[in-house]
Amino acid sequence: MSQNSSPGSGEEALAALRDRLQELYRRRGRPSYRELARLTGHALSHTTVGMVIHCRRLPRLGQLELVVEALDGDPEAYQGLWLAADEADSAADSAAVGTRPPARPGGPYRPTGTALPHGDAVDGVAFHPEGRLLATHTEGRNATVRLWDVTTGDPLGGPLVTHNGWVHMLAFHPDGHLLAAVGDEALRLWDGTTGESVGDPLTIHSTGHHTVAFHPGGRLIAVGGNDDTVRLWDVTTGRPAGEVRTGHRHPVFAIRALAFHPEGRLLATAGNDATVRVCDVVTGEAVGGPLAGHQSEVTGVVFHPDGHLLASTGNDATVRLWDVMTGEPVCSPLMGHIGFVADPAFHPDGHLLATAGLEDGNVRLWDVSAHRPVGEPLPHSGSVGALAFHPDGHLLATGGRDATLRLWRGESTPEPHLSRRRAERLRARLTAVREDRDRLAREVAASADGGGDP
Repeated sequence: MSQNSSPGSGEEALAALRDRLQELYRRRGRPSYRELARLTGHALSHTTVGMVIHCRRLPRLGQLELVVEALDGDPEAYQGLWLAADEADSAADSAAVGTRPPARPGGPYRPTGTALPHGDAVDGVAFHPEGRLLATHTEGRNATVRLWDVTTGDPLGGPLVTHNGWVHMLAFHPDGHLLAAVGDEALRLWDGTTGESVGDPLTIHSTGHHTVAFHPGGRLIAVGGNDDTVRLWDVTTGRPAGEVRTGHRHPVFAIRALAFHPEGRLLATAGNDATVRVCDVVTGEAVGGPLAGHQSEVTGVVFHPDGHLLASTGNDATVRLWDVMTGEPVCSPLMGHIGFVADPAFHPDGHLLATAGLEDGNVRLWDVSAHRPVGEPLPHSGSVGALAFHPDGHLLATGGRDATLRLWRGESTPEPHLSRRRAERLRARLTAVREDRDRLAREVAASADGGGDP
């Protein structure tokens, strides 16, 4: 089957991609997955390399490109096959919409009946990229990090090694092989599946660590501190990779105060100076002026999955949506929470935005296109400080000061994105993304060798 063919089903399109990829793997002499992981600069783990090559389900485009490059293949020769498989899957989802029951009046997410006893307040939550595991953390003295089995609701062993002090945020590596958490004293890394400690704690900011995020390519990790900077660390070498001066006038401190653009070129930060700022990851320079509108501390920031929007939350009880290209708000502030709002998260397909109310004890869902609330708030018996969507969107996890971790299941399927339009956007950006990623890798390597800024 040629790469421009249009298979009649997602399974046929995926099989075409799998056959082509495994043919390349055989031609290269079947190198070990560990060797291929090394050739990706350890941007992917050997487990993820194996999953991509077996291709039992559609891998992420970036993961596919890295594996093909490691096999000395041409990633562009596989893009058409990947897009065909992605479009076929989306078409199948669209066909299934009419067979599913409509949403209940309460909204698109309902309780699963699972409220996991956490023992302490849940202040952070993140799903493993494959969706099988969930990580949580508590704040306060002797804070802990825990891993949970999403299917059974059982904890995986005891708490991971505690921080001597506060834990402010945690994040999984894009391929899931690492889990990072930052606290007052250090950045710590664990194996994302077993929970075993990886390396020694890293002191990146002498003034304290407050926020953390992995670059979408997996090679860099960004840590925001109390000194107005975000420092970049090369995960593959364990060495610094430069510094981004954010331009905030107060500490870069919030629950979700930094986020990488999905294409990896931009970094957004939120600070106590009531602004959101966007910087170029490579140069460290500001991109446009500050996004101003919040009346007090900005507590969270997140990019839309396709990169065209940015959402921010604040201590002024508002949620705001911004156009990434222009820096302008796309609508009036979204109102409904009382007091402190935090931890914004987009549904994986981008149609919903979830936000947490630390003072009102509610999670609210917002229709991103219509700029309005969806259904009734999802309540906790105390303030809510953490939430995350499952990678496929069917679950929403929320954590609160009532010491419970709650799971909510999606009951309805919204109108799907037009997959053809999404594919066209992908095709239009593939060349630019590839050039940016290659340039970023070169600049990071150079800065790691010379100790300068990226």
